[in-house]
Amino acid sequence: MSTVAQNMLDAAMADHRRGDIASAERGYRAILALQPKHPDALHLLGRIHGDRGEYEQAFALIGQALKASPNFADAHFNLSAYLIRDGKFADAERHLRTVAKLQPQNATAQNNLGGVLLQLQRYKDAAVCFDKALQLDPELATGLTNYAIACEVEGRFDDVLPAYDRLLARDPENITARYYRALTLLSRERFGEGWADYVWRWRRPDTAAKHGVFALPYWAGEALDRARVLVWTEQGPGDEILIASMLPDLLARGGAVTVLCSPRMTPLFRRSFPGIAVVDKVENVSPAAFDFQASLSELGRYLRPTQESFGAPRAFLQADAARRDALRAQYRGGAQTPLVGISWRSRATGVEGEKSLALSAWEPILRTPGIQFVCLQYGDCADEVRDAEQRFGIQIRRDATIDPLTDLDSFAAQVAAMDLVISVSNTTVHFAGGLGLPTWVMVPAARGRIWYWFLNRTDSPWYAGVRLVRQADAGQWSTAIDEVAARLRAWTPAP
Repeated sequence: MSTVAQNMLDAAMADHRRGDIASAERGYRAILALQPKHPDALHLLGRIHGDRGEYEQAFALIGQALKASPNFADAHFNLSAYLIRDGKFADAERHLRTVAKLQPQNATAQNNLGGVLLQLQRYKDAAVCFDKALQLDPELATGLTNYAIACEVEGRFDDVLPAYDRLLARDPENITARYYRALTLLSRERFGEGWADYVWRWRRPDTAAKHGVFALPYWAGEALDRARVLVWTEQGPGDEILIASMLPDLLARGGAVTVLCSPRMTPLFRRSFPGIAVVDKVENVSPAAFDFQASLSELGRYLRPTQESFGAPRAFLQADAARRDALRAQYRGGAQTPLVGISWRSRATGVEGEKSLALSAWEPILRTPGIQFVCLQYGDCADEVRDAEQRFGIQIRRDATIDPLTDLDSFAAQVAAMDLVISVSNTTVHFAGGLGLPTWVMVPAARGRIWYWFLNRTDSPWYAGVRLVRQADAGQWSTAIDEVAARLRAWTPAP
């Protein structure tokens, strides 16, 4: 490299470190005008684009840097980071393996490689990488967290909590470790410890919680004696229903309860809980009108502190009866054929692949004779339904007048019209469970297994009618599908 180019690079990098990105970009481009294949300038200019989320430009520029300098470890590493952000995990793996080869002592590269392999559902390989990362740097915080997650996925349950405890002994304020430790404890039905840690979720940047919105003390299990309690729901409709399952217990404590929920849940909640006020906008809440506030953490901690505290689960949602009966008659078309609602996909961010399976994989279930299947899947699924109908020679009723993503009250009536619901773990299950319907849930064995299904249960303390059919091995649905198909062949609907 010429002295002039080196001086220009030093100046541009200094601008970059100071945060003067515009000057840094001009400097890198000036270098490339003199030396178009300058690997450092290509790489660093690519980083500017990558940090802006302009991934295609970043891929092109850093790719050119690697053509000029194939063993440029930092370029491979940074390119992998942008590929991960863009969801290109297989490509990221290739570059991280190159970094690990060039820098065998790079613990962060091993840790990131493990994270990519988790996304690719190669769990055993991911655990090996996390082990290597911790051998290289035993104090790597993200390495310990990822190692614990990998142990959970692999079923090495005895190793999970010690990993979180080790990290928290050194860093008690680690939000990620606190949150995942809470999920681990709750999934093992260690409710007292789990709820105490679960409150940490509100510190996570991706949690849509209302902690800090209302200047009210949190309910801590006190006797209510007509005290006014504001309960706010959070996250998606499934979580809102899970929270709602505890509202009758809270009302029985003698308080005046108001629920702040999402607007699309309002009609269903108002019908289901006539003794509770329901509002759907933060601006409609006057904190002065309440004595306490509560969310899932508080309700769980004081209403579900032990397995025994759940009591006998019961239906608590009420669908529009007239709409339910009309839909039931419409779908049956004058026949007495039992209606079985099906749903096969989840939209849970980050784990939708682990929780979902293609409708085409349902063949053993869908070929069951004497059943009228009804599509309860939310989102665009018309092509999948058509393909399954043609492939298996069956009919799946799909009601285009009901959109579960916008009209949850109509969706509740549709679900209530079923004799049985079969689904993966998603929002449909919570509606069916809350309505008290017989519901068979296919639960994944890996990351998509949600804490509230616990570990080895086949029933659910939240919902009376729910029965859980679990994957035998992570990512393998065939055994669960065959079990559901066998159950369905032997099933007789309630009169």
